Amino acid sequence: MKDFTFNPPNRGALWASLALTKTQLAELCGLTTRQVSHWTLQRYITTSGRNPERYNGEAVDMCILIKQGLNHGIPLRRSVNLARAYIAGEMARQPGMSAIEPPALLEIREKLRGAEASISAVLEVVAPLVPVRTERAATGEPESLANAG
Repeated sequence: MKDFTFNPPNRGALWASLALTKTQLAELCGLTTRQVSHWTLQRYITTSGRNPERYNGEAVDMCILIKQGLNHGIPLRRSVNLARAYIAGEMARQPGMSAIEPPALLEIREKLRGAEASISAVLEVVAPLVPVRTERAATGEPESLANAG
């Protein structure tokens, strides 16, 4: 049997890709949908950048922390400020890119090079199809230069 080791899941990517509804977020965090709505309107929590009707893991973190403060008798705004400060501190303590193992970095680099090559190939095909006038308008190049070229 071969040696086997788990590769840890990319929790940051998973957390960012969550797309919970207001009801799901409320149920997960032990809140009411009215609380979630109010906190969203007050911008204590934010919706997902990709879908304004959904919430990602950042909202889960904020809801759980705010609720902890409220459960200990801390007023809402102070709970929000404490939660934000806590999350900022956690982010500062988390390892950055230097924590990625060199083999993983090599794999990332190779995937990026492959993507770059694919993009270049597509651009080579598309470039001759773009009318010159449209291309110059898109780049903001003045029409006087178009006539000069």
